[in-house]
Amino acid sequence: MDLTVHGVCPHDCYDTCGLDVVVRDGAIERIRGDREHPMTRGFLCFKVNRYLERLHHRDRILYPMRRVGPKGSGEFERVSWDAALTEIARRLGEIQTLHGGEAILPYSFAGNMGILSSSSMDARFFAAIGASRLDRTICTATATAVLRQMFGQGLGPDPETLPQNRLILLWGTNPMATNVHQIPLLDEAKEAGAKIWTIDPLYTETAARYQPHLAIRPNTDAILAMALGHYLIEHHLYNAEYVKQYARGFEAYRETVAPYSIERAAESCRVDPDQVRILAESIGTSRPLLIRPGYGMQRQRDAGLAVWAVSALAVITGAFLDEGGGLLISNGDAFPLNLPGLTRPDLAARLTRSINMIELGHALLETTSPPVEALLVYNSNPAATAPDQSRVLRGLSRDDLFLVVHEQMMTDTARYADFVLPAAMSMEVLDLHVSYWHRYVQLNLPAVPPAGESVSNPELFRRLAHAMGLSDPAFMESDEDLIRSALDTAHPYLTGVSLESLYQQPVQKLRLEKTSRPFVDTPVFTHDGFVHLEPLAGLDPHDDDPVGFHLLSPSRRETIKSSFANLPSFEHREPDPEILVSEKDAASHGWSTGQWVRLSNAHGETRCRIQVSSVPQPGTVVSYAVRWNSAAQGTNINQLTSDRLADFGGGATFYSTWVQIDPEEGG
Repeated sequence: MDLTVHGVCPHDCYDTCGLDVVVRDGAIERIRGDREHPMTRGFLCFKVNRYLERLHHRDRILYPMRRVGPKGSGEFERVSWDAALTEIARRLGEIQTLHGGEAILPYSFAGNMGILSSSSMDARFFAAIGASRLDRTICTATATAVLRQMFGQGLGPDPETLPQNRLILLWGTNPMATNVHQIPLLDEAKEAGAKIWTIDPLYTETAARYQPHLAIRPNTDAILAMALGHYLIEHHLYNAEYVKQYARGFEAYRETVAPYSIERAAESCRVDPDQVRILAESIGTSRPLLIRPGYGMQRQRDAGLAVWAVSALAVITGAFLDEGGGLLISNGDAFPLNLPGLTRPDLAARLTRSINMIELGHALLETTSPPVEALLVYNSNPAATAPDQSRVLRGLSRDDLFLVVHEQMMTDTARYADFVLPAAMSMEVLDLHVSYWHRYVQLNLPAVPPAGESVSNPELFRRLAHAMGLSDPAFMESDEDLIRSALDTAHPYLTGVSLESLYQQPVQKLRLEKTSRPFVDTPVFTHDGFVHLEPLAGLDPHDDDPVGFHLLSPSRRETIKSSFANLPSFEHREPDPEILVSEKDAASHGWSTGQWVRLSNAHGETRCRIQVSSVPQPGTVVSYAVRWNSAAQGTNINQLTSDRLADFGGGATFYSTWVQIDPEEGG
């Protein structure tokens, strides 16, 4: 007899889908979309439809392993958990004694978005041993910092109200690949008469589906948004009453955007000025209006300026006054979990140094006082996903770096580890999930026991704490205790949401009315309770210094960064790394589909096959993120990206990359 268990997709995605995990004879037989989940609606994305490939993959790590070959060789021997923990605890203890706890660095991100898996017992462990803190900036840091500066939090309208809007701007987002459960809502809006613009340098699947498409030059989002703001003010198409009642800093905003005319923006963005005028008129006259940017827009040098300028359009138009309208970058701050109770920062004797994860290569090779002597990696694959990959790989190759990796697969990073510890998959553990797009809290229930000797992230850090002699009761708490700690809040949004209620009803919506208008019906958590329009200090558009082609490395439908990139179905569809080039560039350089070329810049080089495509404009090339290094002789596209930080919030600048392209001999 089949047993169906509620699960949650753990991957870094807006949709945070509910899953029906079907078990037969003690094994997972099928994984499908939860038909009752209001956002999942019974279907899954291209990736998760193939999850059984991942669950039973040939690369799955099932037992602790110790390195026996050179770093990076992938040569390991199986050891017992006791042997691994004893040696790891001994090495970490020696490093603490010789260099202090700050010589130990955790490295993790969103490989598993479960609340317990991403930040619970691990945070307690690293606080207690006095480790360096990791500034987790690689994905959303700039956008988050700007939203908190302007609005006090990352909050937008309920996505279930999206079909009510009459104008929707999809700005630098490709939901056909990265937010597929938004597509039915967009289609409903379109059928009801909404106009949907796609503003994107690339002709994506989304741009093909929703027209008009404004194909701006990469990294010119801020200039376009400021020109639109200038036009709205100049033609009295802004909502002066809303600005007066709810916002501060309008005059500083007006002064900042004044130099940016439609003509200047059209020239910088390389688009038709009449098309920009039509867009500006639509923004000024259409209600309800929803501006829906993606996170890709803020992975550039001018990230803070771009997010501020685009967000300001929702403010000056008063779009938040309409139900469903306004700005939706993130709903991540809608979930008032008790994070201090979960992560226990009080276990730290003092505040330790913080290291930006984007600068991992620098941290491993150049940081002193103390140097990084031990790196513990989980929920991440920095050997493939971190920028300035050449420097990262040199750092991971250090003979004196003690590297422990908790992983499900033998990833590029795991191959450099001294110890690889087997990580359980989400269908095998208990966890709590929230979303940064929709407003549902979910309980992920284990459908089967962990495979082999794999353990969850919380269990790993319980074992490490015990091995290192940490006796605080905080390290004795069960997963159920951790969930209770996370939900231990009197905030009205979580009224009645408890572990016990989630066992009965694993999908529950926040107690925040769908019709509630952000920053009109909800508080504004800035210092004075007003939305702030004034420009972020010292931010101005950078002048590009192009050498070669502008490289973009966005997400694709088949993978989430390096996750899923080793599935047999993906390897069959795309056996070699590809670089997409425009027909015009291919013709002028004599390139043809299938030809091997070498991409290079000051940071490094990698190799790809040419794919002539309608996706990029001339002068821009695309390589979807991100292949495992084994596909291109130990490199991938992050050989070319920089660890330079964005203009605000310490974010990444993956999309401000320029490359040379040269044919390989005989390619």
